[in-house]
Amino acid sequence: MEFTVERTLRRRGRQFFVAGTIVTAGALVWLADLVPNGKVPSGNDSGDTTTALFVLFLSAVAALRGWHDLRKAKRPFRLRIDGAGITLHDAELVWEQIDAVSLWHDPNTSENVDEHIAPPKRRLTLWTAPGVTLSRKADRTFGDDRTRFTLVNCRDLDQSVTELATALTKYAGARFETAPRSVRPPVPATVPEPGPEQKVPGGEQVFVDARRAGTWTVVWAGAAVVFMYSFWELIHNPGAGLASLIALCSLGGAVACWPLAGRSFLRWHRPLRLRIGHSGIGMREVTEDEQYFLWAQIAAVTVGPRHTGSEDTRPWLVVWPVPGTATDLPHSYLMDGHQAYALRLDRLPGGPEAVVPVIRAYAGERYAETT
Repeated sequence: MEFTVERTLRRRGRQFFVAGTIVTAGALVWLADLVPNGKVPSGNDSGDTTTALFVLFLSAVAALRGWHDLRKAKRPFRLRIDGAGITLHDAELVWEQIDAVSLWHDPNTSENVDEHIAPPKRRLTLWTAPGVTLSRKADRTFGDDRTRFTLVNCRDLDQSVTELATALTKYAGARFETAPRSVRPPVPATVPEPGPEQKVPGGEQVFVDARRAGTWTVVWAGAAVVFMYSFWELIHNPGAGLASLIALCSLGGAVACWPLAGRSFLRWHRPLRLRIGHSGIGMREVTEDEQYFLWAQIAAVTVGPRHTGSEDTRPWLVVWPVPGTATDLPHSYLMDGHQAYALRLDRLPGGPEAVVPVIRAYAGERYAETT
């Protein structure tokens, strides 16, 4: 399959360059009006001048970014992935010359193991086999003796990341790294059908943590009602200064209890839940939407610490999606360039002792023991 970048780079480059140029011209006119005869104003006009300079700086950066993309679109580029290997504009590599290939995720935050809000940036990276070199600069890596090269930033591709992942799954086989090597050794991203999950007797098993949420809902709501009734009685039957103080405290108690009742109700209505069945795994944090992964979208499942070598020894169920199938998940995090989604098992009824046998039975070869 052939992948290109020209259309995306030209479209993005024109947008940035045109918008940046127009805003730059407007900022220059604004600045010329604020600085007559070359004299810098003082007072309130000085703040306007600072704003105009800031806008000028940002628009100039946008215009330069667009110009860079337009120039980049004219550079030689080729990326072809097929049964023979990977063909670039400056090299042809057969699969025997490639140690591994990965859709590497770059974090948008300072910590690459913390939960992130914005979708991570993705790039196609390649590790060459020992003795194989490319006529391009290798990436800087830390703690990895292998030689890694970035072939393309996925945001520059005219094709989707899903198409790229599909091509890698089809042709790269076990060389397509779908989970960190510290989690499991490279294996093919696909599992022959019917997979092991189809051979497990019985239906879907559900683990729900709704313990005491309904009780606390009633408790907090009842306390709020009592406080409100007390406040109502005191303001309609005013007394000495002590009564006013009690009324104020009752109002404060009601204001504090209603949010707690609402939170407990949400935990009761949408509790922490884990579903494991023939179709896949569904994971839901308290009060949030469920994240569901089909087995075909899962590269590996682990039970153990959330991060390799972490001091946090609490048991987590970690799902490693096949790259390209999930990119913008709440509570997901990155480790060694791979995206994962985790759920704490000690908060579920029975804990890991109840969940692990079910996971092992359904996940089959996708399950990687880390405990």
